[in-house]
Amino acid sequence: MPELRIHGRGGQGVVTLAELLARVAMAEGHYSQTMPFFGVERRGAAVRTSVRISDEPIKLRSQSVDPDTLVLMSANMLPYALADGEHEKASFVVNAADFSLSGHDVWTVDASAIAVKHSLVFGGQPYANVPMLGALCRVLGLSKEKMAAEIENQWPGAKARPNIDAALEAYDTVSLKGGAK
Repeated sequence: MPELRIHGRGGQGVVTLAELLARVAMAEGHYSQTMPFFGVERRGAAVRTSVRISDEPIKLRSQSVDPDTLVLMSANMLPYALADGEHEKASFVVNAADFSLSGHDVWTVDASAIAVKHSLVFGGQPYANVPMLGALCRVLGLSKEKMAAEIENQWPGAKARPNIDAALEAYDTVSLKGGAK
C-alpha cells in the first residue's frame, strides 16, 4: 500500500492536494484515504497530511509515521519531514528545480514556476499544489485523464483550464534525481 506524507505550510493547498490525489486514485479503482494534521490554523504554519492508496480496503486510521514517499511543498520543509520519520528507503517528491538527498530517490519538479507560468498565483504566492498533483500522479502511475477529470470536478468552468495545464506540465516534467533503490 503506497503511503505518502505531504509537508507544507498553511495556505499552500496541502489538504486540497491530498484530497485531489485520493480522488484520482479512487477514480482509477483504488481505495484511498487522507488524514490531515495541523496545529494552530493559520497561514504559514507547518501542515502535513497523509495519503494512503491501496487495492484493498484501508482499515488503518492513523497518521503516517513510516511513509514510502515524502512530499515537500518546498525544500525548506525537509527538517519537518525528517523529524516526523520516514521509511529508510523512502523516496521524496520535492517542489524544487534541483534537490538531492543522499541515499534516497528524489523526484523534482519546479511546481512554483509552473504555477506562476499558468497564473496560479493568489495573494502574491504561487499555488504549487496542482502542479504537485501532476507530479505525484506521474510518480504513482496514475493517469493524466483521471487527474484532469478530477481537477475539472474541483474547479469547473474557466478555472479548470489553467489548473489542468499546470498539472499536465508537471506530470510531463517531473524527473528522478537519484537511484537509492
